[in-house]
Formats: sequence, C-alpha cells, structure tokens
Amino acid sequence: MPHIPVRVRAAVAGMAVAISVAACAGADPTPAAPDSGPDLYDALPQKVELPPVPEIPTTTVAPPTPTVTPKPKADVKKATEDEGPKLDWKRVAGDEFDGDLDEDNWNLYDSIGGFGNGLRRPEAISASDGTLKITGRGEVSGGMGHTYDQTYGRWEFRARTEPGRGYGSAILLWPDSEKWPEDGEIDMMEVPTEDRVRAHFVLHYGEDNNIVGTSVPGNFANWHTFAVEWLPDRITWFVDGKKQFETKDPEAIPDGPMHLTIQLDQGPKKDWLPERDETTPDEVSLEVDWVRVYEL
Repeated sequence: MPHIPVRVRAAVAGMAVAISVAACAGADPTPAAPDSGPDLYDALPQKVELPPVPEIPTTTVAPPTPTVTPKPKADVKKATEDEGPKLDWKRVAGDEFDGDLDEDNWNLYDSIGGFGNGLRRPEAISASDGTLKITGRGEVSGGMGHTYDQTYGRWEFRARTEPGRGYGSAILLWPDSEKWPEDGEIDMMEVPTEDRVRAHFVLHYGEDNNIVGTSVPGNFANWHTFAVEWLPDRITWFVDGKKQFETKDPEAIPDGPMHLTIQLDQGPKKDWLPERDETTPDEVSLEVDWVRVYEL
C-alpha cells in the first residue's frame, strides 16, 4: 500500500472482496503513488463468506436527495443510548460539525484519489447547516483523517450518502503505524453502489490480508447511525442500535492505535465502484451529522 508520513492515508489503502465486499482504505494528505504496490483485488484471500454485493444497475438512478435534510436530533439520542452492551463509556473526542471545520482536529487530504482515481482536495470538504459534507464534482472529491487516535474504544457517527454512480463513501479506522494489512483496518461503513441499498462492514488483518465482515440492506441515502466497539477480546458492529456483526477471533482484532478517516472515493474499481457516466449528478455528497469517540 502506498503511504507517505505518519497520519497520512494511503491513496489505495483499503481493499475489497472481489465477490462480495470491499473495504476502503485511508488516503494521504500528500500525493501518493497509488500504483506502486500489488493489485490487492487480484491477490485476495481467504476467510470471507459474506452476502453478495448487489449488481450495479445500468439504468439511470433517481435524482439525489437534497444535500441539506432535516435531522431529528431526538432520534439520534435514542439510537446512541440503545446501542450495544451498557458499558461505562466515557466520551473523549469527536465533532458535532456545528460550526466551521476545526482543522486542528482533522487532516484534509490533498492527494490522488482512492484506487488511483481522480483527486482528493481540501476544497471538496465543508461544514454547514450542522453537518460535514464531502462533495464529489467530476474528478475531484475528498477525504480527511481525525487527529485523535487510541487503542480500543467505541466510535459512532451518523451519516448518509447521496445517490450517484461512480462515487462511494467509506468511514473507517486506520492504523497509526501505516502498516497495512498487518496492523489491521476496521471499515465501519462502506456504501459503494450508486443506489445506496447496502452498507458493508469489513475487517482486514494479517500479512495475507485476511478479510471478515458482513453487510446490511437499507436506504443509505437516508440518515443512519453506525457504531463500532473495539475491545481486546471482540469487535462489534451496530447499525441504528442493532448489533449486526461480532467477532472474537484474536487474530482479527488489532492491538495498536488507530484513528478515524472519512472518505468519498471514486471508481472505477472492478466489482466495487463503477465509473462515472452521464447519469452521475453534477454533485454527490457524503454527509456526516456527528462523530463521537469513547473509551472505558
């Protein structure tokens, strides 16, 4: 995987399962060399038996939902209170995106895009009306990495992705060591298909890039709440307060510090992201209401 200094996302860091799921990777705030490593799609592994990714439609998708949509805060509160075991979590970091984006908390990528496609530029990222927006316009989209890191904890966020062929969202935890895949990757929300009908969760681990995970159906052009609890003995994934996946395999559980990244990636990538075409809207946004980080 290509990456430059610490706190930098690799432009082609994440991978996908060519049959069923794919996991996105971090990106790099400085230009990367996305083609310098092996094509991990062709190298893929071993431990995955997940629901198939829906066939990418060839017909024109419906017009995207407007970027600014009502946000029922009462629903957010209920969802986060209902998620998972009642552990004594203490909030230690996060962002409500209620004002201007605090760049002390985020590294904005300025690099080649994910999978070597297009560009990631800071100007694609904005905060307005109480949400973060990463907007793809033609060859330009964006990504950002949280400056806060820790080993183990709970990460939760509320997000939606506008429909649009050729753009896919990825919110994940990436290892501070930049050693991928040995030090793991936790893909907490990936929504690649243009109709936004399925969200994926994927763990990468081990020198051979073993992969395990699952996916859930839904309308992910609408708001949904996601959470991951990463503990020494398990990793658990929740969507809208319901547990969707858990592993206690010690080989799959990272044991070094990681940090959150938020990305809107571009295709094409075989069996994952199609290429933009005439059906793609002029603008497609990944929108995040808030992110919250906890420790025990």
